[in-house]
Parts: sequence; C-alpha cells; structure tokens
Amino acid sequence: MNKNEYGEVINGKDTYKEMAKLLKDGKTVGIGWTDELSTHLDIVFKLGLDTKEGYFQRGLRENYLYVSIISFTSFGFCVENGIKLGGYIQEKLNMNDDCGDELANLINGIIGELNAKD
Repeated sequence: MNKNEYGEVINGKDTYKEMAKLLKDGKTVGIGWTDELSTHLDIVFKLGLDTKEGYFQRGLRENYLYVSIISFTSFGFCVENGIKLGGYIQEKLNMNDDCGDELANLINGIIGELNAKD
C-alpha cells in the first residue's frame, strides 16, 4: 500500500490494488488513512456481508462494499455500478469537509480496482 513517512495509508494505485485484492479474498480490512492534509481516519472495509437478514432501510444489499469510519459513520456502496460521484460518497458518509474529496477518491479507487478485469 502507499504510505506516508508516518506509516499512514494514503491514496494511490498500490493502495487501491492491495485493498481490492484483500477484499476479493474475503478479508475485512482496517487502515489508518490520511488525506495528507490534516485528517487521519481509522477506516474498516468489508466487501459483502457474511449474513444479512431482513431489509436495510437504505436499500443496502448483501454484496455491497461496506465502509465504516470509526467514531463517525458507515455506509455501503454498490460496486457493480462502478465509480460514484464524490458528492454522493461524501453525503452518504456525512464527511463534507476538507478530506471528503480524498476520501471519495479512496473509495472510488478501490471500487475501480474491484471492477478491473484481471
């Protein structure tokens, strides 16, 4: 994964590829991530749920990419529909601050790699 001088995960092709590989292998992945400005987030990713019962109110499905930002928020994103608008990701995660664009880039980079043909 791409990392800065403090060992924090940052956006980049290696990060997206490694995250997608681990997620495709059924791993739950947690990273200490920075937007390289002033924000550090602890983020957990899971591709699909092992079990889902009942209906989720927001239409989330079992096979979505689930993103949980520790102490803040979480949401699930449909991977099959491809790249999302940055504003959509920011709205769903309620992260409409300076790091929102970089966070959207991280999630879209991972979604792009999940959809890449090997």
